[in-house]
Amino acid sequence: MLSTIDLHGCSQSESKVKLDHFLKGTSILVKEVTVIHGYSSSILLNYVRKKYSHPRIERKILTLNKGETVFILK
Repeated sequence: MLSTIDLHGCSQSESKVKLDHFLKGTSILVKEVTVIHGYSSSILLNYVRKKYSHPRIERKILTLNKGETVFILK
């Protein structure tokens, strides 16, 4: 099962709150989350891909679309 969250227009701190809340609220059946963060401003791209961490994230997949990152969950 997979899911998607869109962070367009969010600041870095808003993104952290949204991602934490989203990952906490997802079912254990959800094993893949696509995070849409955009790429026009590298702030969110770098935050999601390099800095953000959560206990449920097993690994991150950098897609060919620079505006998305996929989280594989435990």
